[in-house]
Amino acid sequence: MNGYMGSILKIDLSSGVINSEVLDRGFARTFLGGNGFAAKIIYDLVPHQADPLSEDNIVVFATGPLNETPVWGTGRGHLASISPQTGMFFDSNFGGNFASMLKRTGFDAVVISGKAASPVYILIKDGKVTLKDADRLWGESTEETHRLLVEKEGEGIESAVIGPAGENGVIFANVMVSGSRRSVAGRGGIGAVLGSKNLKAVVARGSKKVEIADREGLKGYLKPIFPGLKEKAKPLTTYGTPFLVDMINSRGMLCTHNSTRETFDHAREINSEVILERYIKKRAACRGCPVACGKIVYVPHGEFANQNVKMPEYETLFAMGSMLDNSDVVSIFNGNACCDSLGMDTISFGLTLAFVAECVEKGIVSESKLGTKISFGDGAHLADIIKKTAYRKGVGEFLALGSKRLASRLGGDSHRFLYSVKGLEMAGHSARGLRPMALAYATSTRGGSHHDARPVYLADDPENDPGFDGQPEYCVNSQHNTAVGDSLVICRFLQERAFGGQLNDSLIPVIRYVTGWDIDLDELNTIGERIYNMERMINVKRGVNRSMDTLPYRVMNEPIPDGSSKGRYCPKEELDKMLDTYYRLRGWDEDGIPSSGKLSELGLA
Repeated sequence: MNGYMGSILKIDLSSGVINSEVLDRGFARTFLGGNGFAAKIIYDLVPHQADPLSEDNIVVFATGPLNETPVWGTGRGHLASISPQTGMFFDSNFGGNFASMLKRTGFDAVVISGKAASPVYILIKDGKVTLKDADRLWGESTEETHRLLVEKEGEGIESAVIGPAGENGVIFANVMVSGSRRSVAGRGGIGAVLGSKNLKAVVARGSKKVEIADREGLKGYLKPIFPGLKEKAKPLTTYGTPFLVDMINSRGMLCTHNSTRETFDHAREINSEVILERYIKKRAACRGCPVACGKIVYVPHGEFANQNVKMPEYETLFAMGSMLDNSDVVSIFNGNACCDSLGMDTISFGLTLAFVAECVEKGIVSESKLGTKISFGDGAHLADIIKKTAYRKGVGEFLALGSKRLASRLGGDSHRFLYSVKGLEMAGHSARGLRPMALAYATSTRGGSHHDARPVYLADDPENDPGFDGQPEYCVNSQHNTAVGDSLVICRFLQERAFGGQLNDSLIPVIRYVTGWDIDLDELNTIGERIYNMERMINVKRGVNRSMDTLPYRVMNEPIPDGSSKGRYCPKEELDKMLDTYYRLRGWDEDGIPSSGKLSELGLA
C-alpha cells in the first residue's frame, strides 16, 4: 500500500502476547495515520471509565503516509493515550529520528496495553518484536537510558524513553525521543502512563522502504515550493522558536508573573538575540528537515555547567522565564535540560511553579508549609526544584500534582490564579490578548494546548482589535487542518509555511503523489472533521460537555492591565456567544455533544 507499511503491531504487556494485524486500506483512507489512527484505536479499545494509570489504558505510537517520503518535516511521529493530567484523550506530536526508524521496522502503529510485572523495554527490529528486561535502566535519566540501549542493542537504534518523572508518576511526565535533535512528546503526562505500565522504552531499528505512488511527480511538485518555504522559515533557521519572545512581548501578549501582566520588562534578557550572540553553538534538525529550528547552547554555570545542551523552545522561555518573572536565561537552560533529563514537561512544570509562587505571594500557602522558598524572580533554584519534583521529594510531592490538583488542595481563592484549561497548563499564546486563542483553548480536545486551533499573529494588530467575530469559523477550520497534519504526519511549522495554516488545495497533490488516491479537498476536510469529532466523543464519554469548554478565571474576569493589548480579555458572555456559533457549525447540540446525525454523516455512528 503506497505510503504505508501495511501492519499494526499490538503488544499486551500483562500477558506478553504480541501480534500484528494487516492495515485495512479503507481504514487508512478514512483516518490517514498518526493522530487519526491513534484516536480511532483509543476510541475503540479504551473503556470510557478507565483510569489513565490502569492496565485498561493504552498507548499508541503512530506514523503517517508522509513519513519516509521526500516531503519536508515528515520525520515526526505521533503518540496518544488517555491523559492522567486531564482524564481525556491526549495526543502529542514528536520529532527526532524515532518515528522514521519505527516506520522502517514495518509497522504503521504500535498499540501497547496492559502492565508488565517488572520493568521492560520493547525492541522492534525489522518486524521482530521482543520484550526485554529493563531493571538496569529503571531510575536512569533519559539520555543515559538511550546510551545504555545503544550499548546493548548496537549503533543505529532509535528510542522513545521515560525518565524518573514517568517512573514516579509525575502527572506531567513526558517521553523523550532520540535523534540528532532530541525531541519530546511533551504534554499530557503520557510518560506517567508508560511508567504505570513498567515500560521504560520502545527501541526501533529497521531497514524497510516505503513505496510511493509517484516519487518523481512528488519531487517535481515540491521543488517550486521550496524557496518560499525557506524564506518563510528564516527566523526559525536563524533563531529557532525563541524569536517569538520579542514579537509576542511587543504585542503585549507575553504572559508574565503568572499572567497577572502580559508585558515582560526583561524580555531582552531571555530573547533570541541574546541566545544567538552568547550561547548557540550549532543547529540541530529532525530527520530530513531543511529548516533546523533546533539549536544547541553552551551552559556556562549551574547544574549543566560547561555542557552543550538542547536550546529551550519559546514555550519554555515563557513558562520558566516570563511567567516566573525570571530573567536569568542560563537558569532556564539548566531547567530545560533538567526537565529533559528527568522526563518532564517544561510548560506544565513552569506554570505549576508560577501558580504556587502567586499562592505564596497572596498568602494562600506559606513557604514553611512547602518546605522551600518559592518566589517570582528567582531562577537560581529551578534545577533543584525540578529534581525534587521528578523524585516527588519535599515540595516536589506537591508540584508533581500539577496546578489544578494543587488548587483543589489549597482551596481559598487559589483557583483564580490557575492558567489552565481542562487541567492542562496553557501554552504561551495569550488567551486574553490573541483573540482566536480564547475559543481555541476552550474547545481544544487536549485542554490548554496551542496545537489544535493555532495562534496567528500576523492578522492580530494590538492597535486594531479584531474582536471575536469570525473566531468560531477560524477555529473549526484550523482544528481540521491540524488533525490532518498530525495524521499525515508533518511538522506543524513546515505544514503552515509550505502548505498554509488553513486547509486548502495545496496538500492534495502531495497526498495523491504519495498514496495514489484520487482525494479532493472536500474529502480531506471531512477526514479532519471526522478525527476531531472522534476525539470529542472520547472526551464526551469521559464526562466532557459545555461546562468544561471554559477558560481560566483571570482570562474571563481580569483585563490585561497594561501594554499594547491593555484592556483585552474574554468575558464569559463573549465565550458563550462563540461557543453557540462553534457548536452550530460543528453540528453539536447546545451542550457541546456531537449529534447522532453528524456522527452518522462522518461514519462514526
